[in-house]
Amino acid sequence: MSLATSTGVPPVLIEMRYRQLDEITELEPGRRLVALRTLRSEEDYLRDHFPRFPVMPGVMMLEALHQAAVWMIRTGEDFASPVVVLEEAKNVKFGDFLSPGETLEITAELIKEEGDRVTVKTRARKADRITVSARLVLRKAKTGHAERMRTDQDVCALVRQQFNDTFGDVPMVERS
Repeated sequence: MSLATSTGVPPVLIEMRYRQLDEITELEPGRRLVALRTLRSEEDYLRDHFPRFPVMPGVMMLEALHQAAVWMIRTGEDFASPVVVLEEAKNVKFGDFLSPGETLEITAELIKEEGDRVTVKTRARKADRITVSARLVLRKAKTGHAERMRTDQDVCALVRQQFNDTFGDVPMVERS
């Protein structure tokens, strides 16, 4: 049994097991993204983290920031760089727990872009309190076999479809 789809793309690019964004509420492609994430009590990792005091693990809150930054970058150039990898998480600060039923508002804002390297300021808050913030350094990458296998085009199409299937119509902010 193959781990790839008919396009040769691993299924992980099609469906994310731990999707950390429920809804994108504001999007200025390539510049800024605002999203919501509500922690649900039935999420499987809460059985272990912690059974008597279930809270979202810090690494999952950081993953929510990462996913917001990745979608912000991908939409900025119409999914031309579908593979965006995290190089570094700087100045990560945790300020509060997130319990089941609580909602994070996640913001990712472009700081600078130098070639394929992108620096993004991210934060998540619940109500008026910051739960986590970080400066993320990401790199836009190609799959490497564009001419031979059309892989980059296939991955771009799959990521664009994943975005549309996951978030539907997203309010876009016009650039001024």
